[in-house]
Amino acid sequence: MAQVDPWDDSIPRELKGIRGLLLLPLLQLVATPFLIVMFAAAPLRAHPPATTIHNLLGDPIFLAVTALVLLLMLAQLVYGPFCLVQFLRRKEFAPDHMTLWYGLGIVISVLMVVQFAVDPDLFVKTLDATATSGGLKFHATQVIVVNGISILYFGISQRVKNTFIR
Repeated sequence: MAQVDPWDDSIPRELKGIRGLLLLPLLQLVATPFLIVMFAAAPLRAHPPATTIHNLLGDPIFLAVTALVLLLMLAQLVYGPFCLVQFLRRKEFAPDHMTLWYGLGIVISVLMVVQFAVDPDLFVKTLDATATSGGLKFHATQVIVVNGISILYFGISQRVKNTFIR
């Protein structure tokens, strides 16, 4: 499969290149690492680490879900720059990597709702003092909708097909 020639006049200029809606994933790839670090560091500012660990050890299911969420956030944090490089270099598999990255965000959001459902008091006490059931569900719904639309966009958009090697 050959790379799309940026000087090829047979493809309209407005249907190729990283512009238009393709700027949104670029912004997400740049902003997400900062948001993940802020979310992960927030409990450390609010509670001493010893208190947080002591509370977490009291509920093994909550601890397991918390560990899984943090592990997936770390994976998204590490995978994001790789996706960014693939995206900027317009590599053939960049849309596939972006789809996986968006899927990871959906899984993290759903697991956070599950985490809150396991023990709401412990979630508020150790992770987010401002969390509410409705707020987390609303956030998860937003992430599912936005990331779902982004996954569809990377799958069916003519701009994506013209910009990346297909």
